[in-house]
Amino acid sequence: MIIIWYHICMDEKLLEKVSELKAEIEKLPEVIELERLSKLLDENEEVMRLCYKKDVLATKYEDSIRYFGENSDQAKAAQKELHQAKLALDKNELVKQYNEQYKKVRKIYDKINEEIFNSFN
Repeated sequence: MIIIWYHICMDEKLLEKVSELKAEIEKLPEVIELERLSKLLDENEEVMRLCYKKDVLATKYEDSIRYFGENSDQAKAAQKELHQAKLALDKNELVKQYNEQYKKVRKIYDKINEEIFNSFN
């Protein structure tokens, strides 16, 4: 019974510390900017149109592989269309800004991960 109580207390302390870390991360300017850009992406009709087109072409590509095979002319044509749609999406200025900010935030998370888990080695 004491062991169970100890684990419950440790879990509560751990959850409290994780919540504190999460709150601190959410205050970082890089994370705030990423959230702002994410909202702008969600509200941008051009980005939504480009995403929808990419998603439709991804499904077309997957279907062409399933029905005709990966090396078929149909699959290759669908892959080329999908590639062009992804390029168009990636060239959008707002998407570029978001991706750059995402890389910055990802580095922060990688550093946190490294600090936390390397301390166990």
